[in-house]
Amino acid sequence: MEEKIDYSTYELGSQEMRATFRLSDAYVMLNHGAYGLSPQPVVEKRIQLIKEQESHPDTWFRINMMDYYMESVKTAAKLINGDVEDTFILNNVTEGTNCILKSILKDSEEILINTHSYKAVQNTLSEMETTFGTKTRCVEICFPIFDEQDVVDLYVRQLDQYPNIKIAVIDHITSPTALKLPVEKIVEVCRERNVLTLIDGAHAPGQLDLDMNRIKADFYVGNLHKWYYTFRGCALLWVSPKHRNKILPLVTSNYSNFTMHHRFCYWGTRDTSPQFTAASASKFYEDIGGLETITGYNNKLVTWAQSMLCEALKTRPLDIPESMKAPNMAVLYLPKSSKKQIGSDELIVYFIEKYNGITVGFTTIDGEVALRLSANVYNCKDDYYKLRDALLDYFNE
Repeated sequence: MEEKIDYSTYELGSQEMRATFRLSDAYVMLNHGAYGLSPQPVVEKRIQLIKEQESHPDTWFRINMMDYYMESVKTAAKLINGDVEDTFILNNVTEGTNCILKSILKDSEEILINTHSYKAVQNTLSEMETTFGTKTRCVEICFPIFDEQDVVDLYVRQLDQYPNIKIAVIDHITSPTALKLPVEKIVEVCRERNVLTLIDGAHAPGQLDLDMNRIKADFYVGNLHKWYYTFRGCALLWVSPKHRNKILPLVTSNYSNFTMHHRFCYWGTRDTSPQFTAASASKFYEDIGGLETITGYNNKLVTWAQSMLCEALKTRPLDIPESMKAPNMAVLYLPKSSKKQIGSDELIVYFIEKYNGITVGFTTIDGEVALRLSANVYNCKDDYYKLRDALLDYFNE
């Protein structure tokens, strides 16, 4: 019989915890926010599911799959304090965003985003403008930000200037800049103007305390494979009861005339085993301390790392109020360089290849190159010292 491991005894940031995530010794992972990372028990669960699927595919697809799907739905619903009837599991936030926007928008209707919205959302709306004739409006969020009410006021101005906006896509935590937006306040001003709200919570589950009754949005999408440790390809979708049965998956299957859970579970033949690792991920998450312990460790580490790097590089952090800082991520500007400017994605690859696997997020803010740090339970201070040395070498080259 395989020995069960008590992960509650593992110290956060220890080599033991790092080994649980199977990280290579040469790999310095400081970009958890990009794709996430699953611990050993979640990987083992995925392997078990694949083996079961292959041992008898008909049993898997015809009998077991819906039970596994609903287990994940219940896990997600508990995480966000939402009802099971209104909660669904899908592959990722990009898919969920597409499902909602393409289900509810019609020709010439207007959508509101902001200048920090995820690129895939911007691309989706650009495509919809061409295909369906929709119109995109944008809230311009610039730095410095002195108070979160300043951001709310920017939304108010846009909403009042463009009274035909039907839905606002609001980032809970912005992907490129790690801003924690005051979503409850923004939802309220949208609701006062009869504007629907879709919260892009790609980085929220596992990083923030979520309660659908408190947020009061119309729709919420969030990745579970980033900060909640499921295997990649697992996300949640929550739909307000007043919109029940109005949202369609992107693929119409044999189950299109069944319940919404059936529609989202069955998209034809495909491997959905990552979606069924939510319960295993939730157990690991709670075993190592839960939200308060995990974000407490991560926030202390990433805040220290940001300060240490700013001092070493003689630069500055993103100028935002404390209430808008994400627990597990932080951003700082990088020194100006005489080197030929390359894109942030190319810079990520360059650092991986040149500096022995150092992986960190680069971004551009108002024309300046910036660094987005992530911290997780497998990280320790030494990881950020290695990043510091690589950055100093890069800028002094």
